[in-house]
Amino acid sequence: MKPEDLTTAPLRNSGNILDFTQAKNLLYSELKGLGVKDSELPAFVPDKKDLRIEFPIPGADKGQLLDCIQIVRNHIENLRIHTFEPGYVCLQALNENLFETKNILDNAKFRFYSGRNQSKIEMTKKGDFHREEIFSAIDLFKYLRLSKQESVQNPKELLLRLGIDVFDPIEAKKKGDWMTFETIAGYEDVKRQILESIILPLKSPETLEELSKLTRKFPGRTKPRAILLEGEPGVGKTTMAKVISCMTEIPLIYVPVESILSKYYGESAQNMAYVFDVASLFPSCLLFLDEIDSLAGSRDDGLFEATRNILSVLLRKLDGFEGGQKSITLGATNRKQDLDKALVSRFDRSVFFPLPNEKERAAILGNYAKHLQDSERLTISQRLGSHSGRDLRDFCDFVERRWAANLIEKGLKPTPPPYELYLETSSKSGK
Repeated sequence: MKPEDLTTAPLRNSGNILDFTQAKNLLYSELKGLGVKDSELPAFVPDKKDLRIEFPIPGADKGQLLDCIQIVRNHIENLRIHTFEPGYVCLQALNENLFETKNILDNAKFRFYSGRNQSKIEMTKKGDFHREEIFSAIDLFKYLRLSKQESVQNPKELLLRLGIDVFDPIEAKKKGDWMTFETIAGYEDVKRQILESIILPLKSPETLEELSKLTRKFPGRTKPRAILLEGEPGVGKTTMAKVISCMTEIPLIYVPVESILSKYYGESAQNMAYVFDVASLFPSCLLFLDEIDSLAGSRDDGLFEATRNILSVLLRKLDGFEGGQKSITLGATNRKQDLDKALVSRFDRSVFFPLPNEKERAAILGNYAKHLQDSERLTISQRLGSHSGRDLRDFCDFVERRWAANLIEKGLKPTPPPYELYLETSSKSGK
């Protein structure tokens, strides 16, 4: 539903003034005609010297708030934005003559409140409402309440508004992008930990529950709620998260740090809470918080208030996040020592991803230089001692670009880069 599609009344006309009873009857009859139940109708009451229309909404992002401004403008031509801040927006109707400012504060005001506990719209005016002002309230209700009931069923769209992508393993399988442990060369110990800590418990949570009944005096859920993946950049933490998603067939919500942080006061913490709330709408999900150290460092280091607020939300949400029976939170960091101790304690287990050893580097090179002999890849691996999996991929990319340039310049048909070029390039590697 688009804002321009919601115009249901003519523009401002002084002959359209309604008394309290007329305005209330119009508002309620229109909404009931749309199937709104009596218990869901907006409050319409006299409030001191004002008349007030108020109704809760399921929250609104910046894009929806801009849509709301357009909806009001569809009915009230002369309008100004009085306040536009995170969590609060106020619109003020102006006089028909823009140069006349007398009693301007008596005109209709539209207030949009968006908070962690409650979000609502409040419309007030001193004196009687105009007909088009009532219709603006009706259209706001239709946009934020009726159309929202449909969109809330699609959490993917809600997350996209923050720039958060959802990796769907079923779609990946259709596209041929299916991933397994074989996708990541080496790391056998890490794979065993991942299998025991995440994959098997998610595949068969009922086994853990039955085991709890056999062993515990007070049985409860023993499924891990949060696992921390730690290691240097490029060692495969994000790739492993996608492997987990594919092997469990559970969607992966990838949350990059930039999707949470905001320059506006309080909005970063709200974004963090929003992500957890939307994640709970999935029947099952893997919530992957990348670079979690950038979001919630240690309080011992003297945090800024904004970071402290994010940490507070994160601690509370990790404690309360259940999601579906097959849901779990994954955090990724390359600076575990910088994380707040209370946050680290929220993770049931930490899985460390070391830099690959010599044999693992050779195996990784097998994914990007399959035409080389095993002995040749091992020799190259020995020269790239401190390279991560990502570094090795970048190294092979660079070799291929050098070889492609040579082929293009000489007008030759494509052939694989020779071993000697890999060897020469490895000797010049910066690591």
